Amino acid sequence: MNKERIEKELLRVNDQLAALQARAKELEEQKQMAEDAETMKIIKKHKISSEKLQLLNKLSEDEILQLLKEKETKRNEEKVIS
Repeated sequence: MNKERIEKELLRVNDQLAALQARAKELEEQKQMAEDAETMKIIKKHKISSEKLQLLNKLSEDEILQLLKEKETKRNEEKVIS
């Protein structure tokens, strides 16, 4: 290949790369929107108030897992008692 042909091919590849990067960015945005919509469905389904959401936002993941574990333990104890 001569230099001009290589430069032309390089420009074409760079254009394709830019188009693919733009498409990837669009898809990432769509994915985030889908995740946000899913989160909103869960919030509405479980009727979680904004106050509870703010509280959950302040808690660490470990604290949330501990609270869920305690809740599950309590449920199991109630089942045994029943």
